[in-house]
Amino acid sequence: MPNHIVLCIGNGFRVSNKAVRLYPDRIVLTGNTLYLDSTYINYLTLAELSSIIAQRLSHIASNDLNVSANFNRQIDKLTETANFLYQNYLSYSLFENYLFYPPYLLAKYFYCSFNKAIHWWYRSTEAMADLNVLKVTHKEQFALALSKMHLLQTRINQALENYYYKTHINFLPLDYVTHYVEHSETPSLSKLLKKSPSVYARHPTLAQRLSYIKYGELNRLSGLLINISPTTLLKDLFSKELNILQSDYQNDIQETAETKLNYLKHISSQHQETITLKQGGIIRSFLRSLLAGLFILITYACITTDKAHDSEWLITVIILSMISAFCLFRCYKMYKSIGSALLTMKPRGLILPCFDKAIPWKQIDSFEITGQMYKKLTLYLNPAFKPGEFKPCNAKIKYNKRNNHIQITAYEIRGKLKLPDCESLISDYIRVAHARIELQLFMQNKK
Repeated sequence: MPNHIVLCIGNGFRVSNKAVRLYPDRIVLTGNTLYLDSTYINYLTLAELSSIIAQRLSHIASNDLNVSANFNRQIDKLTETANFLYQNYLSYSLFENYLFYPPYLLAKYFYCSFNKAIHWWYRSTEAMADLNVLKVTHKEQFALALSKMHLLQTRINQALENYYYKTHINFLPLDYVTHYVEHSETPSLSKLLKKSPSVYARHPTLAQRLSYIKYGELNRLSGLLINISPTTLLKDLFSKELNILQSDYQNDIQETAETKLNYLKHISSQHQETITLKQGGIIRSFLRSLLAGLFILITYACITTDKAHDSEWLITVIILSMISAFCLFRCYKMYKSIGSALLTMKPRGLILPCFDKAIPWKQIDSFEITGQMYKKLTLYLNPAFKPGEFKPCNAKIKYNKRNNHIQITAYEIRGKLKLPDCESLISDYIRVAHARIELQLFMQNKK
């Protein structure tokens, strides 16, 4: 049995052996704690609730919590090692880059393999816990409980997020969740069952969990889940606790929202400056010019030689001339790109010379800066966002329209700022953009 049982709003049913501080009384709980999410209990029967509790208690009985904590520590150590090698690989010179590359690849391969094994272990513990439930309850009740939780998860999470932005309303939290779920579209069970599993997922899919307990009557299950309606179970079991819980939750979320509102106002006013990075490459262009000059001299020497002008001589001259022309063309292209705008960072978005309009920071899903021979900035845009028509420019920018990502290559950067230094700046701009969106949501809902 757990040392403590906590009735909560949100975050699902779970067990934990970590110390937790409960508000507003600041009680510290240690040992094994079972968390019962009141938003889900509202939709479960007593048999279904019992099966979910039994599944969670099975993790305590099997000592999964202590073993997983040890695994997490090992994963953290391995991640630190892989990140250390990667950062060293990026920051050192060209010769040392190749020196660090083999251990970096080995660490990355080992980390990915270890990560897959750990996630497989997490899924196997869920499978064992699911099988243990069948010792105390009927498999159909457990299948119903699992299906309800998977079908309700997205809508309940969205309802609680909306409630956070609407702290001024008089709805009680659980009443608001019930109202939101009732008026939102119920996802299809068949579509949920088709969700493909991932080797990096810690939790198995609904289809996998139903296969663990060998439940195959999916048509019957779909029929029973046509209408997922609230029950009176929660009020019958926890009437007194429920009123205290909702009152504390309302007060706590109002304080949290007010704190975050002030924080958002603070950061949304930051980073108003405009920063433009320009393409360098003078040294690289000079070296390429020397290389082109060398091939021109060799070609000239071949042309003016006293040897017989046979077919081999002609082929050699043609090849050397093509190489010389290619080197000169590359020198010209690099010379033209020197001093040209690579990218401009403004409060409203990222401006690239290959697009007419700016890319808003909120439309950038993620980005990464890599460096082997050249420094490269890769931007992954929101799939729904269209940056406009791509046009050629002096900067080396590639745009993959299908995957909606952009790759910018920087030979060198003119000025004191380097491309790796932009990582924190871009992160700040994106963070400020999302802060402004959240601030707007708060203000709209207050009105």
